[in-house]
Amino acid sequence: MGVLRFFTVIILTIFSQLSVAQNNKKIDSLIGVANTFMFKNPQKTIQIGEELLKKKDISDSYKISSYILIANGFAAMNDYKKSIDFALKANDLSEKIKDNANQIRTLGLIGNQYTRIEMREEAWKYLDKADKLTQTVYLPDSMKYLIGNINLLKGFLYKRSLDCGYAIKHFDKAIAAFKKDKKGFAVANLGQAYNQKGYCYLSINKDSAKVSFENGLADARKNGAKSLECNALVGLSEIESDKENFKTSNDTLFYALKLAKEINQFEMQTKIYKLLSNNFVATGDFQNHLNYEKLYESTQSKFASENIKSVNELIKKRNEYKQKIFESRQKLQSTIIYILLVVLIIIICLFGYFFMKKRTIIDKITSNK
Repeated sequence: MGVLRFFTVIILTIFSQLSVAQNNKKIDSLIGVANTFMFKNPQKTIQIGEELLKKKDISDSYKISSYILIANGFAAMNDYKKSIDFALKANDLSEKIKDNANQIRTLGLIGNQYTRIEMREEAWKYLDKADKLTQTVYLPDSMKYLIGNINLLKGFLYKRSLDCGYAIKHFDKAIAAFKKDKKGFAVANLGQAYNQKGYCYLSINKDSAKVSFENGLADARKNGAKSLECNALVGLSEIESDKENFKTSNDTLFYALKLAKEINQFEMQTKIYKLLSNNFVATGDFQNHLNYEKLYESTQSKFASENIKSVNELIKKRNEYKQKIFESRQKLQSTIIYILLVVLIIIICLFGYFFMKKRTIIDKITSNK
């Protein structure tokens, strides 16, 4: 019976491990599918992430991946508040289980969202924390593209601060890191790095800008990243406008607009409407100029109101957090003061007790004399 029981346990263990492995394979497959929808259909990415979180007995590692999927999906839809909320959940869990790679990834994601809504102080805080982690923790070769991610985001933040000299250096570091890794987010972010470098070069060197945008466009089309393709096309259209090739610029913008509508990129639609409006006024087509100016103002108003709502919610959340910290510190100070008072009273009582005892002894000695 002992031998039979032993073999039964072995067989059950093997089947259990096979079941777990099979389940993990299915989850990995779903995550892979979700990533392919990141720039094509972000709502689908969010849906897959939510479905994964509903699974029973899902590991912490897969929970983190699911939170990141949802955060990235909301980021692609310009819902910064929800993106940051899910990225913070992923970051908290990563820190709890000491998952360094996902800590760096989520800190970068949070920093990026704060950058996009111009909350630069918050952005620098998270990006600097991520940068320090990349320098102090071990990352396997398969995760070293995260160093490229942080350089990409820092470059983007420098670009927002109108310091393209520093930005281009960080974009070059990011491109170099991404080229070493041919998988996953490194591939998608390579196109992003080319595009951002191109936008930096627009005001410095149009030829260099064109090379960067063409690299970004080729990379985006290779990977089916419509958002990045749209971004590169807009950059190339600006170069054509600068050369007064307005027809070529408009044709490029109309195609980019089609892509932007497919993926619900309101921020990009707003920019395209403005560029079309500028092109038409330059060619004397005032009717089309007014049409696209109205579309620009309408979309800009919608985008701005959503942006303001996200910013206000995030500021409120930050202020509530600061208020909790303040109240916690006040409570701690009150506790310390209370303890010190109690200790002081005890010391005074002890001092009084020993003083009275000494006085009693002295009085006895004096009376005996």
